[in-house]
Parts: sequence; structure tokens; C-alpha cells
Amino acid sequence: MEDEDPPQLLDVPSSDDEEAGSSRDLYDRPKIPLTLLTGYLGAGKSTLLDYILKEEHGYKIAVCMNDFGDTTDIEAKSLTLSDPNSQSTTTEFLSLPNGCLCCSFKDMGIAAIEEMVANAPGGIDWVMVELTGVADPGPIVRSFWANEEMGDLILDGVVCVVDSRNVLKQLAEQREGDEINECQKQVACADVILLNKLDLVTPEQMKEVESTIRTINPTLRVHHTTQSKAPLSDLFNLRAFSDPTALTSTKSTTNHVQNHDHDHSSDDCSHPSHAQTHTNGISTILIPLPTLNQKQYFRLNEFLESILWDNRYPISKKPSPEILRSKGYIRLDDGREYVLQGVADLFELKELPGSEQKEGQGKVVFIGKNVGEEVKVALKEFVGI
Repeated sequence: MEDEDPPQLLDVPSSDDEEAGSSRDLYDRPKIPLTLLTGYLGAGKSTLLDYILKEEHGYKIAVCMNDFGDTTDIEAKSLTLSDPNSQSTTTEFLSLPNGCLCCSFKDMGIAAIEEMVANAPGGIDWVMVELTGVADPGPIVRSFWANEEMGDLILDGVVCVVDSRNVLKQLAEQREGDEINECQKQVACADVILLNKLDLVTPEQMKEVESTIRTINPTLRVHHTTQSKAPLSDLFNLRAFSDPTALTSTKSTTNHVQNHDHDHSSDDCSHPSHAQTHTNGISTILIPLPTLNQKQYFRLNEFLESILWDNRYPISKKPSPEILRSKGYIRLDDGREYVLQGVADLFELKELPGSEQKEGQGKVVFIGKNVGEEVKVALKEFVGI
């Protein structure tokens, strides 16, 4: 394989931790934040969007839906926007009484969303884009995270709505060739999970669902909801691709599920080992890192290039697991700190400004297919820790 430079990502501007009263201060950056909304069919995405479009929350949110069909009962004014400096097609959307906008995401690219935001009367505080229930969010996350067309937009995070009553069956669905199914990918790529339909499951069932979800992705922020109702503070201002807070608070060292011999004949299968039945080999390993010197930091970068680009371990040359998400918090002995974010083969190590530095031990998380102790051993050997 020819040598090449790592994929280049947009530099994410830092922000001040000041509080103010305007709606834009919900996310104190000059760019307009964008949230991707994913979730399996019937999980409750449309119900959540309907709630956002009707609620008097005081924010001007542009909601890009898959279909206008779910908004037919909302009193709205149909508007058409066009860029006078462009020959591109116009953008049609609904203007809602609470100040929000609603448009169809079908065949709508990043440039079109950027155009809509730039020309929306009164401005926009936030953009939420709904993905289809069977979409693999990985490639879409990559395109919104690393696309220069984002302009005045910045990806804030990925919110996934889960049907708590049916998610275990959805996670266990088999695909040809033992491929990772859509529900597994959605959970693995998410930054926030709404465990919806709380009223349809028992506390014991909810415990099992949350245990399984955290087995796949232990860095998630989890919220329980009924009819998809959640405060906007649970969905927005995640800074998922620049802030390591969620990772530094993750305490478990591994969520990789090994084979177990004990019996699961009981209906109560909330033991974490039972999650293997539902996740089809999707697992996570969290590797603690000591404070690194400069050489070790460079070696860590080389290790990431090898397993994410070349799909092999750098020393043994053996194939490495399929990685869906990578996250990390790295501390150097000269006082610098870095945050790692990766989606599939695209990753970024970004230095944290002094004002955003965190307390806590360094660590790296890999989420993927059959991710286990072999990754940890290979990393420690190559980096020299």
C-alpha cells in the first residue's frame, strides 16, 4: 500500500465557557451546530421531531426530515428559498409557529443545508438532520464531520432513539456473511441514546437493555424517555467531536464480552455476559493510557494509522478488527492534552487548549466487530507502555 498522509479534518474552533441569555448561547461557538438523528424503524424519531417542531422552547431549529408526511397535522406556512447568487434548485420548507423550520432531507446535500441556513429569515440556532431507519450512520457522520462544504455548520453529535421494547431483537438480527446490522451500527456511532418507550417495559427489562447498549458503546450518554420527550439540553451542546468529557468519565476498563459457561435459562438475563446474544460480536475495549512522552504519542498515531487505514496490526501484520468508532483522551508529559475521535478509517488527534483541559487518566476506546484484548496487547507493545 502506498504511503499517504492521514485524512485531513476541519479544525474545530474552541469556545469560551461563558453563559449568556440568547438562544445561540446554548452552544457558544460562532458556527451553527448540527445534530444527526438516527434510530431503527419505529423507534420514535418522528415523534421526537414532532415534539421539537411543536414545543415552545424558544430556539429556532431547522429540522431536515426524510418526509413531510409526519408534519401534516402541524400548522405551518410553506416557504421557498433560493440563493440569488446561485443557479441551484430552491429549497422548500415549512415555517412553524414556534420559529422552527422543517424541510425534506431527501436528495438534500450539505451544500443545500448550508444554503437554507444562510438564507433562512431570522436566522437559525440549530440544525437537526433525520437519517432513515435503515441507514448506516457511519458514512453520513464522516461526511458531516470532515466535509469542507460545512461552512458555517459544525457537527455537534449523533443522537440515537431506541425502541426499548424491541431493541434486543433488532440488535440480534443476523445479516449475510455475519455483517454488522444497522441497529448495531447506529448504537456504536451514537453519542447520546434515548431509551424510548419506557412505559412499555419493566424495570428489569430496561436494566437488560441499558446493559446491552453500554456493552456496545460505554461512552454513551443515556436518557430514558416516553413518547420521545427529552429536554433539548439532553440532545444539544454535546461537543462530541471535540470534548472528551464523556470519555474521561467512563470508568470501566473493558466492555468486551467473552464466552461464558453459566446457564441463562432464566428469563432474567440482565447479566452483562448475556449481551453477547444480542450484539453478534459488536464489542468495545477501553484501554487506559499512562502519561505519554513525545515518542510514544507518535507511536500511538502510527498504531491508529495501521489498524484504521491498513486494517492490520503494525508488528504482527495480522488483520485487525473492523472498527466503527474510536475515541480517546491522551495526556503528554509536557502538559499537552489531545482528544481522539474516529469514524471507521477517518480519525483526528486534536490538541486541547489549556482552558479545555480535563482531569483524569488517559484512555482510548475502540468500538467494532470482535474488538478484544488483542487490540490492547498490540497497542501497548507498539507504543511501549
